[in-house]
Amino acid sequence: MVVAASTLGAGVAHANLLVDGGFDNPTINPIPFGFYTNYGPANSDPHYGGTSFDSAWQITRGNVDLVQQAGGWPAPPVSQPYYLDLNGNTAGTIAQSFATVIGQRYALTFSYSNNPGGSPNPDRASVAAGSLSTTIQHYGATTSNLNWTQFSGVFTATSTSTTLSFSQIDDCCNGGILLDSVNVSAVPEPATWMMMILGFFGLGFAGYRRRSDFSFRAV
Repeated sequence: MVVAASTLGAGVAHANLLVDGGFDNPTINPIPFGFYTNYGPANSDPHYGGTSFDSAWQITRGNVDLVQQAGGWPAPPVSQPYYLDLNGNTAGTIAQSFATVIGQRYALTFSYSNNPGGSPNPDRASVAAGSLSTTIQHYGATTSNLNWTQFSGVFTATSTSTTLSFSQIDDCCNGGILLDSVNVSAVPEPATWMMMILGFFGLGFAGYRRRSDFSFRAV
């Protein structure tokens, strides 16, 4: 079961603190290998492309697949051109660290699905960042409709550097949790929200005064 939390602040768009949250900037082009490339420790996969797909995300366990829609399933990614499969022959774990402020709250959002060519049972993965630790699962994706599901959660930073990790739990049948469009952004504190609201109110009042003055002079 997905454990998620949300607040008013979590729904507001802010700059993504992650690099390559959409898995769309690989250092190795997967196209020559077909519609996916395998990354992680060297193995016998004919689609093997190297130990890492970019410099931002670290593969800390097992192998993962970088998947491209072209030449493969017709089901599209959330953000073109790639998405990530956490199970690339073996269950994988990816992680990325980013600067945070101790005690600050951050919103985490991402899209997830399951590999339709893998196990007929739900795929599961663990998600961890700061004070957040939860499990996601997904079932029922098809090659024409991956049925992307949106996760939204909030965590509190416990260090000046926070590591976000995704770890495939089930190690079966060469298929795992699919990930795309991962975003981490700071949640505005209540005082910041109040300042923004007062600012909007002030702008509205100033506009009203200008309209009133103009109407008075026009008579």
